[in-house]
Amino acid sequence: MIEITREKIEIQSALQVRLHIDRAQLRASNWVCVEGWIADLERDAIEVETTVGQANCLFTDRPDVCKALGVGSALAFGFTLHVIFQTGETTRSVTATLLHKGAAIATLRVGLPSNNLMPLPFATPKAVALTQSLFREPPSKAGSEKAGHSPGLGNGVICATEAPLPFDNTRIGNYHPDALEALHQPGVIALDIGCGIRDRVFDNLVTQDIYLTPTATLITVPGEAHLPFDGETFDVIILDSVLEHVPDPIAMLQEGHRLLKPGGKILGDAPFLQPLHLLPHHYFNFTPFGLKQVAGRAGLDLEYVAAEAHQRPEFTLEWMFRRIFETVSPSEAARLKNMSVDTFYKHLTQNKNLIDLPPESITEMAAGYRFHMVRPFQ
Repeated sequence: MIEITREKIEIQSALQVRLHIDRAQLRASNWVCVEGWIADLERDAIEVETTVGQANCLFTDRPDVCKALGVGSALAFGFTLHVIFQTGETTRSVTATLLHKGAAIATLRVGLPSNNLMPLPFATPKAVALTQSLFREPPSKAGSEKAGHSPGLGNGVICATEAPLPFDNTRIGNYHPDALEALHQPGVIALDIGCGIRDRVFDNLVTQDIYLTPTATLITVPGEAHLPFDGETFDVIILDSVLEHVPDPIAMLQEGHRLLKPGGKILGDAPFLQPLHLLPHHYFNFTPFGLKQVAGRAGLDLEYVAAEAHQRPEFTLEWMFRRIFETVSPSEAARLKNMSVDTFYKHLTQNKNLIDLPPESITEMAAGYRFHMVRPFQ
């Protein structure tokens, strides 16, 4: 990623609002991300338009801004603006306009710095055609009455929901070597469930998600357990970092069982010691023994499970420290970083309130959660 300097961002306000840019980044050569906040405006009915590619804007709570400005949460909120465009489009800047009930709030013009970043790939025409050929009408009422086409995601991308969720992803994912090996086998037809955004696309790979992502060939209804394909359609199913984000992982694996040809495989990752992420849709973490349980209940054999190089304890430590340093105050981060590892560890063994974390960060990285459950009277 490349940071975009403030000098490259122009803001023209159309309404009397306070708008602040916290950070702007070029996450790929064709992917601009701008984060900030807006105040003095109600949060509902906000849309975004762009002159190039596709744009999505996510809106979040910003209690820090509300506290600093002395306003309620209804009148101050954060935003994350994504603009993604096809690699064939040549441009030195992108322009996006935020609108409230159709009226322009502000227009942001972001100049693109020189870079050597790789472009974010869009789904290939052959993969889209493959998805169209395999697609069947959604069997439940959760799906729309008929398949539509989602604008801005490439010609013919199937949208099996009338209201797809806006783009929501923080990183570009790569495929594991075992998935790459499987995808290159002659005649293989594969399905990537919860594809997110990827650094590579394939002609023989159907890519599904619930968000408007340029990698996807199929956008489905959030919470829909049944995917619109006939049984025994796929040789391989990829489930990378997905099981923790579905309300019923056994139902998801049962659907995988239905969609796989006999002898077909599900290849995937699942978290164990990872903080909360992609909120509020993070429901479970797994042990190897838990994976065996859910696989068996879905009628699958757990052939292999191991913590590989990208899942070592160092990854957990790095993630935890990164999030701690990102969420505490600058002075608190400096205090912690100035300790030696030995000093830091000794303090941790003696004081479980060592770090001055905000409440939401304690929830995000907690070692566990105490709970009470009540049976209703009715």
